[in-house]
Amino acid sequence: MRLVLTDRELAKLFVMLLLAALMFGITGLVGMLVMQWVTRQRYAKDEVAKHGISQVNASRLGGVVVIGLSLSFLFSRFLMGYEFDDIGPLGIQMWGWVAFLSTSLLGLIEDIDNDLLSPTLRLMLLVMFFGVTFVIWPEIIPNNIGYQAVDNIMSQPFIGWAIAVIFCVGFINAINMADGANGLVPGIVFIASIIFNSVMGALVWEVLSIVSGVFLLFNVISGRLFLGDAGAYGLGSVLVLAGFYAVNTNRISVEFAAVMMCYPCVEVVMSMIRRRVAGRSMFRPDNHHLHNYIHEQLKTKTRSRVAANSLTGLIVACASTGVAFVGLSWEYLEVTSRQWGWVFVVQVLVYLLSYWILSRPTREVVTQ
Repeated sequence: MRLVLTDRELAKLFVMLLLAALMFGITGLVGMLVMQWVTRQRYAKDEVAKHGISQVNASRLGGVVVIGLSLSFLFSRFLMGYEFDDIGPLGIQMWGWVAFLSTSLLGLIEDIDNDLLSPTLRLMLLVMFFGVTFVIWPEIIPNNIGYQAVDNIMSQPFIGWAIAVIFCVGFINAINMADGANGLVPGIVFIASIIFNSVMGALVWEVLSIVSGVFLLFNVISGRLFLGDAGAYGLGSVLVLAGFYAVNTNRISVEFAAVMMCYPCVEVVMSMIRRRVAGRSMFRPDNHHLHNYIHEQLKTKTRSRVAANSLTGLIVACASTGVAFVGLSWEYLEVTSRQWGWVFVVQVLVYLLSYWILSRPTREVVTQ
């Protein structure tokens, strides 16, 4: 393992440390140094060839860093006298952390040893975790969406519970699948954390907005660390539970939530349909996602191995969650739920058109 940094790597590290210090203070500096250290270790390393979009060897232990920084920030707040007995409405902070840490641990096991847990066992554990969560915390099952027929179905004890569990497991896997470009999932989490912090104000979102922001900087600039299953599972669980709670309590509309999480949700559904039509297993991974095709276009226009990757992730994150952030934060825009629904429709149409145009060369090669 090479321990000495090249001049280029030193320059990148300096830029990352400077930006982290300016944006996030001491927490950012510590986070950057920890991330740099993790990328120099041998554990959980993936070679370039394993990822269709990655152009450099990378570590999949980013989730470990996110967990460690989050706990460190939480402990620092405790030392500063934060009252943890005041856990917010319906315990959103407590259950946010339980979901985050429990599912992150499951993902971490997969990151360390790919063969330790079979896909079926991981699926069963996720179903069990969310099943127990909704038994203990039934108030979060989304039965106040605003569509009477749907609300009636979700209000049925077992049916609502089952649909909520299936959706959560599917969403976590959608986040995991979308973590294929620098800044894509970290960008979505960073923007979503700011949005949730503005509408709910819980400590978990203050923490995650800082930690995900630091990780986003490192991920976009270096390209040598990604969330892995630990980060995708943990952050995905927090996002989906917070979304349920925010919709149920009318903090946000279900249409706004759809706009926020458009890309991972649409991408996983379209990928399953595409694989089924092609006669393949719907759950078998491939490199035919929209972000793969965007990357193919961008990498021909830049010399940097990391730049095309990072631009891909940032473009997708901004086109998905970024749209929701702009609409929410711009005080001159008073967007109604119905209008957010139309925004989501436009996002889906843009996705379909972009996929059809960008994947055309691949389809022509297959046809020939």
